[in-house]
Amino acid sequence: MRYVERLLQDLEYVTLVKKLEQAETDRKFCRHGLSHFLDVARLAWIMSLEQAAKEQKILKEWEKEQIYLTALLHDLGRLAEIEHGLPHHQAGTELAGYFLERVGWPLERRQRVLNAIQKHRGTEKLKDDFANMIKKADNDSRNCFFCDMYKECSWSCERRNETIHS
Repeated sequence: MRYVERLLQDLEYVTLVKKLEQAETDRKFCRHGLSHFLDVARLAWIMSLEQAAKEQKILKEWEKEQIYLTALLHDLGRLAEIEHGLPHHQAGTELAGYFLERVGWPLERRQRVLNAIQKHRGTEKLKDDFANMIKKADNDSRNCFFCDMYKECSWSCERRNETIHS
């Protein structure tokens, strides 16, 4: 996954992720950082493989990269939310576009990634299957059923993950 490797080796990206992790060190609720990003990527990849098996389809390498790039970028805007009060999905979409360009992700594939990042919040069902998968993987990556902060969490009951991904 050459584009993913480029992103993970990009000093600006790494610095931003580390800064986000540091900013959320004392956060009581779900934290955002590389571990969360990879959880989302892996769950979305599993979902894609399951869907492909049902359809007897073989996934291409770029499809895997698209999932991982989206997941690695989807909450990057959290720092702008913490520092400036900007909605993280909006700030994150702008940052994602910047990093997709830096790693050379093909222009014709960028919009799908950006759309999924822009729409990954909330509970409404989207028309875009890829964006829905990223949103579901993002929610499923949270172990709400095992969280000490469950009673204090502001997430709606319909958004909370009450089981292990199935």
